[in-house]
Amino acid sequence: MIPDEPRGDPAFGSGAPRSRLRRWLGLPQRGAEPPLGQLTVELLSLHARILLRMPLFQIVLVAGFGWIVLPHVAFSDFAWWAAFALAAEALRAGAAKATLLRLPRLGSVGLARVHALFIALDALAGLSIGVFALLFLPRLPLLAQMLVETTLFTISAAGASVALSSRYILAAYSSVVLLCAGVSWDRLHQAQAPVVTVLTLLYWAFLLGVARDAEQLLARSIRIRAERDEALRALEFQHAELVEAKRRLDHAMHERSRILAATSHDLRQPLQALSIYSAVLSARPGPQALEAVGRNIENIVRDVGDMLDNLVDLARLSAGSYPLKAHDFRLDTLVQRTSEAFAAAAAAKDLRLTCRATQAVLLHGNATASARVLRNLLDNAIKYTEQGRVDVDVVLLPPGALLSVTDTGPGIEPAQQKRIFEEFYRGPAQGDAQPAGAGLGLAIVHRLCEALGARLEVHSEPGLGTRFSVWWPQARAATEADAITLEVGPTTHAQQAALVFVVDDDPAVAASLTQLLDVWAYRVGVAHDQAGAQALFAQLGRPALLITDLRLDHGVDGLDLAAQWRSQYGDFAVLAISGEEQEAADARARQAGVTLLHKPVSSFKLRLEIARALADTYPS
Repeated sequence: MIPDEPRGDPAFGSGAPRSRLRRWLGLPQRGAEPPLGQLTVELLSLHARILLRMPLFQIVLVAGFGWIVLPHVAFSDFAWWAAFALAAEALRAGAAKATLLRLPRLGSVGLARVHALFIALDALAGLSIGVFALLFLPRLPLLAQMLVETTLFTISAAGASVALSSRYILAAYSSVVLLCAGVSWDRLHQAQAPVVTVLTLLYWAFLLGVARDAEQLLARSIRIRAERDEALRALEFQHAELVEAKRRLDHAMHERSRILAATSHDLRQPLQALSIYSAVLSARPGPQALEAVGRNIENIVRDVGDMLDNLVDLARLSAGSYPLKAHDFRLDTLVQRTSEAFAAAAAAKDLRLTCRATQAVLLHGNATASARVLRNLLDNAIKYTEQGRVDVDVVLLPPGALLSVTDTGPGIEPAQQKRIFEEFYRGPAQGDAQPAGAGLGLAIVHRLCEALGARLEVHSEPGLGTRFSVWWPQARAATEADAITLEVGPTTHAQQAALVFVVDDDPAVAASLTQLLDVWAYRVGVAHDQAGAQALFAQLGRPALLITDLRLDHGVDGLDLAAQWRSQYGDFAVLAISGEEQEAADARARQAGVTLLHKPVSSFKLRLEIARALADTYPS
C-alpha cells in the first residue's frame, strides 16, 4: 500500500476523512509506516515482478474455464471473453515491465501515479474475470455454477498474494470479482441472496484484513531493515573512528618515542661539552683560555635553555594550552627590541644585522607569541649564515603587516623546504660544521603562526639565501596614543650597588648565582630556606630585589614568602625562578606581579630581567 500523503494532496484526497476511516478500520495511523518513497518503491517493485508472471497463470485459468463451460456455451462467445481476459492481463504485464525500468528515477508524484495506474489495471483485470460469471453462469448447470463460483472466490483470495500487502490494489481487484460472482448467483438463486451477500461481504472484509496485516508486516520488515542498515552504518562509522583513533595513538606514540630519542641525544651533547669545560676549569687555565671557556659555557647554557623552552612550547601547542590572549601592541617596537637582542650574536659571526621597522604598526594579536616567532627566525638565520647579512623588515600592508627575515646563508634545497618545519629536522651540514640546535625552532614558528592565524611562507635559492615571510592580519598604522613603554636601558651604577637577596634550597644553584651577582657588582645576601631568609631581612633590612626559587623545601612557596615579606618590610622587586613548567604557576606569578623565569636561565636573560626589575627603584 501507499501511506497517506500530506493532508489536502489532490491525488489522495483530504487527510482528515482518511484518518478517521483508518481509525474506524483499525488500521495504522499516519507516521506508523516507513517513508512514502521507501515503502512505495518496495511495493510497486514486488507487485510488478509478480505481474510479469501473471499472463501464464491467466492462460491456465482461461483453459480451465473453457473446460467447464464449452460444453454449454458457443465457442465464439467464450473466445471473445478469453481475448478480453488475456488482453487485460497482457496490459498489466506491459505496465509492470515499464514500471521496473522507470522505478529508480520516479519521484513521489510519479510513484503515486504508477500506484493509481496499477489500481486501475487490477480493477480491469478483476472485471475481465468477474464478467465471466455474468456472461456464462446462467447457461451452466448447477454443478458447473458451483465450480465457477468456487473458482472465482479462490481467485479473489489469490489476489491478496498478487497485491502484495496493498489493500487498495486488492480491493480494486477482488471487489469487482466478488461483486460479479455474488450478483450472478443472487439472480439465479434469489432465496439464498441475503445469506450469500452477507457471506460475500464478510469474505471480502476478511481478505482486506489479511491484506492489512500483511501491509503492517511489510512496513515493519522495511523499518527493521532500515534500522539494521542504520545500525550497520553506525557500527562502520564507529569502527572507522576507532581505526582513526588507533592510528592517531600509534602516531602519537611514535612521535613521543622520536621526540624522547631526539631530546635525549640533543641534551647529552651540551652536557658532555659542559663536563669537558668543567675539567678545563679545574686545570686552572690562563686568562685567555678562561675567557673562551666562560663564553662557551654561556653559549651552551643558552642553547640548552632554548631547547627546553622549545620543547615546552611544542608540548603546549600540541595540547592546545599555549596562552594566546589577543591584545594590541606595537609590532615595529617589538621587532626593533628583538633585533637588538640578537645584535651581539650576529656580530660574533661578523654578520651585519639590519632592522628596517620604520613604520609605526599596531597589531592585534599576542606579543609574546609574535616575539617568539621572530626570535626563532632570527636565531635560525644567524645560525646558518656564515657570512654576509641578516635583514629584518616590517611593512604595513592594510589590513595586515608583513614581517620578513632575509639571510645570505646557503639557502634551502626545494626538496627540503617542505621538511624544515618538522620537529627535530635540521638542515644538512655545511662543510665540516654540524647544524646546531635541536631542530625545533622552525617547527615552533609554524605551529605559532597557525595558532595566531598568520601566514608563513619561505622563499629560498640554494647558494643565495633564504627569506621567511610572516603575514600578520589585523594591523594598522599606530598613532601617538598607541605608544608603548620602551625597554629598560643599560644597567646603571646605582643598580649595580643594589642589595639582592637569593633564596634557593639548592646550594649549588644559590652559590653559582651569588658568584655571578658578585661579578656584576651587586651586594648579595643568600639563604637556603625560610628561616635563613628571615634572618637576612632581620639583619640587612629590605632588599632592592629578591630572587627566589618558586618551590622551596618542605612545600614552602616562594611567592607566598615574597608576599609575606613585602607586607612586613615594604615593597621590593621580586624575580621567581622555577624548574617546573605549570600554567597555574605562571598565572599566579602574573597575578602577584612577579616575573617567573624557567630554569635554565642564561646570564644575558637574567641580567636583563634584573635590570627591568630594578628600573623603578633605580631609574636610569
